[in-house]
Amino acid sequence: MIYPEKRQQVDELQQKINAYGELRATVKKKINYKFRLDWNYYSNSMEGNTLTMEETRSVMVGNLTVGGKPIKDVLEIKGHDEVISEILRIGKSEVRLSERRIRDIHKGIMYEENETEREKIGKWKTEPNYVINYKGERFDFAPPADVPELMHELLNRTNAAIDAIQQGKKDAPHPLDVALQFHLDYVLIHPFYDGNGRTARILTNLLLISFGYPPFWINTGERKIYNQYIADIQGYGGSPDLFYDFAAGLVLRSQQIILDAINGKSIEEDDDTDKQIELFKRSLSKKNESNKIRALEHIHSILTHSGVYLIERLIKTLSRFNDLFHKTETRFIFSNQEGKFYDIRKRMEGYMRAIDEQFPDSFVNWIEKKGNLDFISFGIEFYWEGYKLSTPPFNVGVYVYFRFDNYSYQILRDTTFNDTDNYFECSYEEQLAKEDINLIVSKVANDIINEIKEKHLEF
Repeated sequence: MIYPEKRQQVDELQQKINAYGELRATVKKKINYKFRLDWNYYSNSMEGNTLTMEETRSVMVGNLTVGGKPIKDVLEIKGHDEVISEILRIGKSEVRLSERRIRDIHKGIMYEENETEREKIGKWKTEPNYVINYKGERFDFAPPADVPELMHELLNRTNAAIDAIQQGKKDAPHPLDVALQFHLDYVLIHPFYDGNGRTARILTNLLLISFGYPPFWINTGERKIYNQYIADIQGYGGSPDLFYDFAAGLVLRSQQIILDAINGKSIEEDDDTDKQIELFKRSLSKKNESNKIRALEHIHSILTHSGVYLIERLIKTLSRFNDLFHKTETRFIFSNQEGKFYDIRKRMEGYMRAIDEQFPDSFVNWIEKKGNLDFISFGIEFYWEGYKLSTPPFNVGVYVYFRFDNYSYQILRDTTFNDTDNYFECSYEEQLAKEDINLIVSKVANDIINEIKEKHLEF
């Protein structure tokens, strides 16, 4: 099928989808989850991300560590998911592309541990970049000095086409043409030091979604033909129509997923369930192979190292919510093997006054004095009473805690919504890295912000 025919098929299928009107919330949620999972996994794995499909799924639901995988890979999946989730949430809308928006997307999906590399994020490249194509030949992308002007011209062309479409002009191009031509032009420039493929696919999908079409992604088996089409166009005068035809087929696949979901059909991959079972079995094996099992010295070591730093960071960060409420309070809560619960209640204000003088040493000393206490769990609870900016005022609370099992320990969170989220699970050989703890604190703070927003709307 030649491209114009496939483009017409895309339009016909989209009309069929649109005829269903507003989709049920459960159907829309299922479709968006499928789009997010495949888009996150396939787009990042194309660029060398090592997370599996199931590990990607795990990061998407809030588990911020994946055993044995680089923190860079985890954080880039997390950032990528946040960016595309917002695009899917906004859906069809008027859109204009800008340098700032492109830079912000790049900042959202990239992570670098090295400070020198981190400085490059969100900025046009300052060094030449190139690719070795499928023929083993080198192709150089646009020189760094040309990037500002080339990107300015690309945005002007694209925005002019968008305006023509939205104004219904007779000579307006087809939306699919605009999105796919943008993709080709963008990857030819390759404006950033890294992450150009991911940003190209995000921006192309942003255009498609704003025009009312679903996003696409490139499966593992499709990468070779995708890269070949791009290379032929870039270096050998290949026809863009071949790429257009290929990409339109990917859009058709996404449309069929929507129709299947509407009609109650499964939209999971056939082997998704098998993958979940295998992942579960591997996690059990890992626990059983652990060199360390639950023991007093291991528990106390975790608390006096990871626990001290986590609690210190939580108190420092979450105290910034205090001025939104009339009363604030914090308490340590722990339980032992005898099933007894204890809490050490302190006023948040008083605790924060003492933190510079005695924390964390005082906490370390307290744990050491409890050397014979076999903790089942240990955590810190924050409670804010009387939100000042609503009538009637409401209360918010969060409890972040360590739970010590036979072969591993977990860091979990409960909120006043009575839901529980598992942030991390580690063997007793592992202490939490500072980066892990910072991620937990960031997640807790975001959860509190979201809870305040939702309750504010309720009242």
